[in-house]
Parts: sequence; C-alpha cells; structure tokens
Amino acid sequence: MTNHGITVENLLLALPETLQEDAIISNLAAAISAQLEKLIRDISSERIYATIDCLDAPLLDILASDFKVDWWRPDAPLEEKRSDLKRNWYVHKHLGTKSAIETAISDFIGSGDVEEWFEYGGQPYHFRIRSENNTEITSNYAAFMAVLNAVKRCTAVLDHITAVLSNSQTLYIGTAMRTGKKGSAVVAAVDTSTFTILADECESALVDESGNILLNGESV
Repeated sequence: MTNHGITVENLLLALPETLQEDAIISNLAAAISAQLEKLIRDISSERIYATIDCLDAPLLDILASDFKVDWWRPDAPLEEKRSDLKRNWYVHKHLGTKSAIETAISDFIGSGDVEEWFEYGGQPYHFRIRSENNTEITSNYAAFMAVLNAVKRCTAVLDHITAVLSNSQTLYIGTAMRTGKKGSAVVAAVDTSTFTILADECESALVDESGNILLNGESV
C-alpha cells in the first residue's frame, strides 16, 4: 500500500536523482519531514468539535469547563461525556425551551414526551414527562435530573415523570353460525260429507293401530 504522507522517502522523491543520494540533502529531508509531521498533528488537535469522539476524558473535562456545560459530571462514562459536549451548543441555544428538555430526554432516557401544563390542565408553568423506557429512567435518573435542572426555566416545575407500562397478549375470538329454513303449508278444507266414520255398536269411532280414525275402511 502506497504511503502518500509526509515522509523522508516522499520528500526525496520530489528531488532529482543526484540529490536523492546526497547525505546532506537526506538529513535535511528527515529534519523537514519531522517538523511537518509535528505541525500536522498540532493542526489536527485544534479541530476540537470534529474530533470529540477521539478525545480522552481529561481533555473533555477541560472543554466542558471552557464551554460552560453546567450539567457536566466528572465521573460520567467517557461516551456520556462526549455526547454531552456535542449536545452542549444546541442546548445552550435553546435553554429554557421545551426543545432543550426533549434533548435531555433523548440523551438520558431514550424517548419520551413533554406535556406542558396547559395540555393536561395542570398549574401554570408546570410540566410532566411520560416515557416507556422504565429501565433508563431508573438507571439514569440522577444524571437526567442534573441536566434537566440546568436546561429548564427556573420558573418551570416538574410535576412528575410517568413510567408508561405496556403489555401485549394474544386474544383468540371464535364465532359460530347456525342456519335454518322456515316454511308454511296451506291445507284446503276437506269435504267430509262423502266420508263415513266406522263405529262399533256403542257408536265409538274405530281407529287403527296408529290411532287414525277409520273412514270407509281407510285411516286418516
């Protein structure tokens, strides 16, 4: 892999071949390349914002003091310090606003909603927070409150933080359908004058084994 950085070899390649073999020129190239490399490192160290993710904790502590990160925690983990410093400029620009509180929620709780007093019928200048990230609320409560107290208005009062619990389960619903048919039959009147009911000597109607009256030898 070709190295295109500032090295002795690369500086010598820019010179004619006769000078490349000269010991004085070679020593001069080595001295120049060493100074140029140091200068590049110094320039890179000045790019603070672009290299926050590469800075160590002691330097982050110094920058937090210089940039007035009021909620800074010296004992916070390294990644939290880097995140706090990167958010600092936005938060300072929006101090005292709902947006600043939402940024603090995003950093320390993960997600949540800010409800101002007129949205839920509370006392003037009060607000409350709702979040489903119950674990983060518990583990990051102290850090979050430190940030919240630094970014909210002095007159703003937090009523409470609501941990929204949610659960899901499977519901099974069954249905049944029954169908039927309803009909009607119309029977015309029968003229019984042409029938003779068979009777015994006591004039009781005779019936067959099914209980049907016998008419002229036929049952009905």
